[in-house]
Amino acid sequence: MKKEKEERNIHLKEQMMFSELLDRLEKRSKTIYREYDGKEEAAEGFGSLFSDLQEEMKLCEEDSPEKRNPRFDPEPLPKAGELLIEGENLCLLGISESDYRGYMEVEYDASFFKDAFRDESFLRKLWEGFFQPNRAYYSIFNLNSVFLGYCGILNLQAKPWELAIALKLQYQGHGIGPESLLLLMKALKRRTGERVFRGRVDADNEASISMMRKIGGKAHGISEVFLHGEELKAYEKKKDYLVDDRLRELAKEFQVEPRELLGHALEFWVELPE
Repeated sequence: MKKEKEERNIHLKEQMMFSELLDRLEKRSKTIYREYDGKEEAAEGFGSLFSDLQEEMKLCEEDSPEKRNPRFDPEPLPKAGELLIEGENLCLLGISESDYRGYMEVEYDASFFKDAFRDESFLRKLWEGFFQPNRAYYSIFNLNSVFLGYCGILNLQAKPWELAIALKLQYQGHGIGPESLLLLMKALKRRTGERVFRGRVDADNEASISMMRKIGGKAHGISEVFLHGEELKAYEKKKDYLVDDRLRELAKEFQVEPRELLGHALEFWVELPE
């Protein structure tokens, strides 16, 4: 029971990351301690491994048949620091170098492996990842120019476009998430004509599921995160004890077996009116 309670403190995707990280650490432990002297340098070694795993996850999430769509022309989108859209309470601006500190604070708060943030190479990779081709991120500010978080599209070449959002801890739970995503979709539809979007969330992330429903998201099946094939099946079998009544109800809605929710993300699709 204690183990189950502790594991419920991190979301299902993080469970997979943590499990995979431990497996890789076990395989590389001798190498890591041979290459790094002392706890601080060893932590940097772990941070580098964690960074590689995070980037691998992003690539897996983007690796889909839709990725073969023609390359998106970003010309209609705002450049760094330029306004995308302004609402009654918020405005979205193109990500810029001046936003670095705010983004890193958001990422640090959300991470379960905070020691990685002591590694400069990890921070550099993390920040550079926001500027990769086909990614579009926008900084969320209130009308007093206070940075609240960010939102955006994970891969402009994979349609329907997948939404991304992350807020500073103190601004979560105040309706900023749904308002930001609605503004984002409205602006992108106006500038590009795209009106179908997708959101992928952990099956046990009730706040994100609620947000998807608030912006009009409808259940649209499940998708793999970064484990596949036999490795995914073995993981789901190993974590089967985490299935509860709430996951069983969600499984009915998404028309899948409850155990599958342990290793997959929920897919919500949002279709804006023409």
